[in-house]
Amino acid sequence: MPKWLEKFETVHFAYLILTLVVTTSVFSMVGCISESPGIYQLFIAELPVSNVQFGYIGICSTVSDHDRVCKSAIGTPPADLAKKLGVPIDVIQHVLALQRSVSLALPALSGILIFCGVVAFLVSGFCNGEESVKTRRRWMATTRIVLWGAVGCAFAAAYSLTFSISAMEVIAPKSAAGMAVTRGQSLQILQWMVFSFTAMYVSTIHYMLHKVTKQTREGILPIQRSRDAGTQTTWPESPPPPPLPKDEPAPRNATQTSTGTQGGPPVSPLSGNSNASGPLKESQAQYT
Repeated sequence: MPKWLEKFETVHFAYLILTLVVTTSVFSMVGCISESPGIYQLFIAELPVSNVQFGYIGICSTVSDHDRVCKSAIGTPPADLAKKLGVPIDVIQHVLALQRSVSLALPALSGILIFCGVVAFLVSGFCNGEESVKTRRRWMATTRIVLWGAVGCAFAAAYSLTFSISAMEVIAPKSAAGMAVTRGQSLQILQWMVFSFTAMYVSTIHYMLHKVTKQTREGILPIQRSRDAGTQTTWPESPPPPPLPKDEPAPRNATQTSTGTQGGPPVSPLSGNSNASGPLKESQAQYT
């Protein structure tokens, strides 16, 4: 880990949120692709009469002997799906039409942008050379743009899924025999969780980058200039040195002579001085 990242405790929180983002994103896209517990329950919608559920790329059904079968709908002809799932082909065609109405591109694009943003963030962290300050700033700006784009795609994916399920219920009303649609609550909630975790992760990374930029400007971190202007590392200014002591004033009893200023002998408190006080004069008279 780069040294400038070791100072921030939020990096551990960011790794935790990133793990949640990856986990929820993968589970939301692989719903109904396997018979594993929890996977087949993540479906976009269900046809209760036909007992068929479908997700972004998978379709599940319950055959006559109460065994659940899940298959991927990508690259599989409708006739083969109908045979493997034990469902009439007209039901499979209706399910495939509903499945295509939900965009898989938005959640996939959100995941790709998250991956690219993490790579850009790590690259900006390893730009520590003397000539890499501008490069680090470019990678930091790229990280912000890519990650906030991932947040927008995650929101669009969650909103699009909610809107599409509502449209399915209107297009295939309950009066249509065998074609009525019931929305899947689990996948819908999971898709909004993906958006929430993505927004939390991007906000954490944005805070870390903002803190690095702020400390660099304040001089807490060294600022390295390019060689065109001369390589120089700027550190915080040290406090000014204490003021030097001033020259001592000349003695008051100095006398001016023809050769310059000379200092006279010290004046005794008992010597005759016209400026002495009254008691001092009386003591001098007694001695004389």
